[in-house]
Amino acid sequence: MPNALHAYYDATATMLAGPHSQHYMSATTACLKKTYIMMQSALGTEASLEIGARGAEYSLEMANAYGRTIALCALEASPRTHAYFSKKVDYKHRGVSYIHALVSDRDDEEVVFYEYMLDNMEAASGLSSILVRDAKHHGATRRIRSAVKSICGDTFIENKFKHNKNIALWIDVEGAQFEVLNSLLKSFDLGIISSIYIEVERIKLWPEQKMLDNDVLEFMNEHNFSQFLCDNESKAQYNIIFINNNIENCDFSVFFDYYHMLLQKAHTQ
Repeated sequence: MPNALHAYYDATATMLAGPHSQHYMSATTACLKKTYIMMQSALGTEASLEIGARGAEYSLEMANAYGRTIALCALEASPRTHAYFSKKVDYKHRGVSYIHALVSDRDDEEVVFYEYMLDNMEAASGLSSILVRDAKHHGATRRIRSAVKSICGDTFIENKFKHNKNIALWIDVEGAQFEVLNSLLKSFDLGIISSIYIEVERIKLWPEQKMLDNDVLEFMNEHNFSQFLCDNESKAQYNIIFINNNIENCDFSVFFDYYHMLLQKAHTQ
């Protein structure tokens, strides 16, 4: 299966290459998200964990698609962002556990978290991270440091999803892929992660960033995952769907064709 998935990935990357408007590039991300959500039924997903959730838009869309048939949990590290969206959305009623938590490879330690704020905004900009960057790059008016307790991804999964053996991950952590992926090594070894949607960078946007896109590809391949589809979110960042190589009885051509149909439709709009 790995070779077949890589072929789909290469075909998609080739199609997305080249100059495009920012409107189309953003549309490719919406198409990829829609495809990933659609895939979860065929993958037999029992639980979904969103890391770096902001307002948990992905988890809410999963709830719309699957109701309560899949356990949904979204983690947001920014205390201000979590407080802001907790007041705006009734997550429990929607079937989503929306939790203030920072995931990294430092279990039960306080970690400095950098929040990028705009004037008169209750929530951080969505570009916050455990990695520091000049606020000017985000267009923010100020940067706020917060001490947030970190939890290892494996620890969280053991506590929250102890009865789930087929888990989907959504990871959007603004340059901290190394810290998050290395916190999930036990879960990878156990084979309980079936699919991953992860944002990666082509270039280093944070001085202390340890992984770029090729590093993430290498890491995932070493841990028995194959790249399947990608988008073209921006010149610096894009998203990749990885599939566990042990997944059987899933016709990935259906989702490849569906994604390409969405892309072609977006390209003509």
